[in-house]
Amino acid sequence: MSGNLEQFLQELSRGLSKTMVSVNKELTMRDRIKRSWSMRQCARFLNVSHQHLTKLAKDHEDFPAGNYVGRERVFTLKELMHIRALLAGTGKRPYEYLAWRKPEDALPVISFASQKGGTAKSLSAAHFAQYLSLHYGMRVGIMDADPQSTITLYFVGGEEMPAMPDENTPTMVDFAGLFQTTEDLPFTDYDAPTLDTFFKKTSWPGVRLLPAHGETSEGEIQIARILRADIPGKRFYRFLKDAIDRWRDGHVPVTKPNELMSDGKVDRSKLDAALVETLDCIIIDYQPALTLFQLNNVIASSSLIIPQTMKGFDIATLSTFVTGLLTMLRHIFANERLDIGAGANMLLPTIVQRTNEQDLKQVSNLLENCPDEVLPVFYLRSDAISNASDVYQSVYEYEPDTPGKKKGINRFIDNADAVNDAIVSRLWPGLERGYADAWMEDFYDFGEDAE
Repeated sequence: MSGNLEQFLQELSRGLSKTMVSVNKELTMRDRIKRSWSMRQCARFLNVSHQHLTKLAKDHEDFPAGNYVGRERVFTLKELMHIRALLAGTGKRPYEYLAWRKPEDALPVISFASQKGGTAKSLSAAHFAQYLSLHYGMRVGIMDADPQSTITLYFVGGEEMPAMPDENTPTMVDFAGLFQTTEDLPFTDYDAPTLDTFFKKTSWPGVRLLPAHGETSEGEIQIARILRADIPGKRFYRFLKDAIDRWRDGHVPVTKPNELMSDGKVDRSKLDAALVETLDCIIIDYQPALTLFQLNNVIASSSLIIPQTMKGFDIATLSTFVTGLLTMLRHIFANERLDIGAGANMLLPTIVQRTNEQDLKQVSNLLENCPDEVLPVFYLRSDAISNASDVYQSVYEYEPDTPGKKKGINRFIDNADAVNDAIVSRLWPGLERGYADAWMEDFYDFGEDAE
């Protein structure tokens, strides 16, 4: 029987490899993001009026030409970033258009974690990263800690990674220094410039990815090996935190948003350099497990977001995850007091069925029993997301090809914008756009209750 299983796995692996090759070829031959955005949509991303943006386009010779789809003028992501730089260079409040981290600001490390699979964890993390790029022009670093590489799939196809990563591509295990590269030490502390090379550019300007592949699963093995070495002064749970701190200290923000123009035009070389100069936040997508490697991610995080479905068994799994994580942290705190998770932490309900009374009751109970810990805005279940997933895209990238699909995607985007706005309101109070409040007013029927 073992021979049959071996043959089965071998043939299945070969078939999957061929399937992935065809996917990779498709991604290589096309631009990752084919869609573009109208002047009105760009104005929404920039938080300015359509009239203001139209006037800027008319008055400023450096405004991107864009393209025309019928009578509508549309712009790419790169052109949208150019418009941001133009507004930052000519406006009174440059950081409103490019919400970049200042030298004195801390580096937020935001982790999306869940012990259970199927909670839309990777989808939530990917959409949040793209939302920060679209609406704030933030420079976002994405770390994929999941060997399944789901969030990597959302961003593969970019300038430096046209195909899925292979065993030669550095992962978080490399970044954390868990592999031995010299005989002197069982781990490797890379310097800041080397750590920066592990981030790969994506098709989203300013968004870089530290991808995952099968080797990422070795993180646990390497930590076990290092624990056996019993290194004085080196804590097994601090490898990622120490590496991120070294990278952060070597990549302090230098360029200000209003310094991107020369002779009345956006200096493209200066903008391109600024987009990889540093990061305004790091987003980590966890493996659905509670392991020592994942504990490294928790210790490195300033904020923890737990996407969670609302079924009875799922809540029980969540309780186990939270209790287990709490036990681990208390064990660590008994030996070393660390300032971790000092930012906003939250539970994000996901895949909630509007017509399912049990789902809504679970959300209601959570909001009643721990209102400060649970987001009142959440992801509703939607079949529209599968249309984007079929072509390896997020809803922000996907260009629907039928009116029906467009309606469904736009409804989901409104939901995603509201969720992400709610997260922003807790992580960066004052930067929110009001999408969350509008969604809650509609979903909870506040106006109807007031009558």
